[in-house]
Order: sequence, then structure tokens, then C-alpha cells
Amino acid sequence: MIERLKGRWQPFALLALFILPTAGAMVMVFSDWRPSTFTNNGDLVQPAEQLSPEQWQGVSEAAPTLAGDWLIIAPQRGDCGSDCRDRVDQLNRAQIALDRDIERVQLVVLQPDSRETPVFDPVPGILNLSAPAAVVDRLATHEGEPMAAHIVDYRGYHVMRYARPLDASGLLDDLESLLSLAKEEAERRALEEVVTE
Repeated sequence: MIERLKGRWQPFALLALFILPTAGAMVMVFSDWRPSTFTNNGDLVQPAEQLSPEQWQGVSEAAPTLAGDWLIIAPQRGDCGSDCRDRVDQLNRAQIALDRDIERVQLVVLQPDSRETPVFDPVPGILNLSAPAAVVDRLATHEGEPMAAHIVDYRGYHVMRYARPLDASGLLDDLESLLSLAKEEAERRALEEVVTE
């Protein structure tokens, strides 16, 4: 009798074994549910746009080669007041918190090339660069909302944006995730391509 009952339930058990995970996955897809480990703190730029940071100019000194580096961009159209300095300080702390990956990331205060004087007083480790005013304007606001910072990948693609007020710890989490997914060898090749041109 027991053997007969076992035989009757086996097809149902096998069917449940295959249908339940599929049904669960469908519910998650259609409800747009994501586990917290896969959420971004900033807004993902879709599609990622090419910013061409290699064309940006240094304000106080010649711009270094940026190819192969990830960039944290702080756009600034006017003089850098206390709010701006506080934001740049938070971004600098986030960069320092990267620890062993700090050499892979550059912090850039980006100003319009129409300004002749720096918007930000030069500080070691923070680049003050200029770009066309249209680029800085596009990075300074998004859909009418002021932006605090942006992440640009090692190929020059704008991938993440962060609104004001800045959540520096959220930016750090996102940047650590991006750096862990990126291949350092690809970053080195991107730099070598620019150097050999």
C-alpha cells in the first residue's frame, strides 16, 4: 500500500520541482522585483553616452592622460562655494575609501571652458578640468534636477549620475561594484592604445 502511494505522488513531486521555480521567476520578472544587492544608489545612464574626457583641458596645468581611468566627475558651472567644497570633499573621501583601487579612479572638478579662472582652488589629487559649456551644462542638471556627481568608465562612457544632495556612501558602493566587475587588464589596454597612438 505504501509503495503504491509513493508511486502516485512521484509525478506530482517532479512536476512541482520544475514548475515552482519557473513560476517564482516569472513573478519576480513581471513584478520588477530585484534583490537589494543588485540595486544602484545612483541613476544608471541608459544608454551610456560617450563623453570623450581625453579632449578636456587642464585649467591650472596640463590635463593628464585619463584613458584607462574611472572618473568621478563633479560638474561646476560657477565659483565653488561652501556647498561645492563640501561635495568635492565627500567625493574625495569616497575615492580614498577605495583603498587598493584608489589608483584606478580620478576625481575631476569639471568647469566650462569659457571660464578662464579655476572654479575650484587646486588641491593635490583632485583634477580641475574644463570642457565645452554644453557638456558641463548637461552634467550639471538632468531633467531640471541639479546633479552632484557622475561616474565615467575607463573608456569614457557616462554610466551613473547622482542627484543632490550627494549620497557619497551610495556612490562609493556603486563604484566598488563597478570596479569589481571591470577587468584591470582592459583598463591597461585602453591606456596603452592612447599612448601608442
